[in-house]
Amino acid sequence: MSVPYFVGLDLGGTEVKVGLCSARGEVVWSDRRPSQAHQGQQAILEALAAAVDTALLEAATHQGEVVAIGLGTPGVVDPASGVIRFPVANLGGWHGTDIVGFFRQRFEVPAVVENDANCAAWGEYCTGAGIGARTLLLATVGTGIGGGAVIDGELLRGPSGGAMELGHIILERSGRRCNCGLVGCVEAYAGGWGMAQEWGRRRALPGESPGVSQLVEMGIAGDPLANEILDEGATALGAGMMSALHLLNPDVVVVGGGIIDARPRHLELIESELRSRVLPKASTDLKVVRAQHGNRAGWIGAAMCAEKSVRGGSGA
Repeated sequence: MSVPYFVGLDLGGTEVKVGLCSARGEVVWSDRRPSQAHQGQQAILEALAAAVDTALLEAATHQGEVVAIGLGTPGVVDPASGVIRFPVANLGGWHGTDIVGFFRQRFEVPAVVENDANCAAWGEYCTGAGIGARTLLLATVGTGIGGGAVIDGELLRGPSGGAMELGHIILERSGRRCNCGLVGCVEAYAGGWGMAQEWGRRRALPGESPGVSQLVEMGIAGDPLANEILDEGATALGAGMMSALHLLNPDVVVVGGGIIDARPRHLELIESELRSRVLPKASTDLKVVRAQHGNRAGWIGAAMCAEKSVRGGSGA
């Protein structure tokens, strides 16, 4: 008798992460490949299909078969149809894509699509740092700030799929302009792009556009200005998350992302700032922990969304 496996995909601007999970969330295999995002919608779909093709072969070598596919993608995902509702930065032509229909026609197995931060939250809730939580809040710290929440076993999506935009809580009413068009968003202070932009401004080097990877590398190497800006970003996120804690009253806050993985001090500062500001009624028994799955949380969560859709219910 073949073992049922679930394919999880995590789509990014440069690569697709893909893996296989058992029904209990055990990781069987994983890989990554270029996403071809710069070539537009059809190229992205073909990259995803190629990743699934490889997963199907891997499932067979592990005496199993794929019974469902889950995809985590940037952008606002319509909860009913799985269609991307608005344009997505770095993913040309992705707006309006019927990814569920593409997968079902190509592979003839059930498929679900979910926002990537929601997938990360679901992955940590099911098999990671959030096991046993009643209310989980997840923040991802990378180029931007992502957010997700699970309340009593269900993802918080909102009727249009736009819930938990943690990076766009307003931190400074007359502050920095955010890439989203608003002013004073947490992401403009705590996201990788915002911190890198501020680093370039303070260094005042004409013609230079430093990236977040360079900023983190310099911080780890001991550069005082880089560490000052990274520390400011961490405390800004802690201050901004206070609002989410007062709204949701989570028992677990999970923080992940590339910057957290590279710089443990970042999480320490986020937690310190958060606990210094939050009201006691929102901090009693609160745990603040690092994401257990690291950069695998997105595709693991996507696979577990697929598992839940087969077990009963539309996604997580």
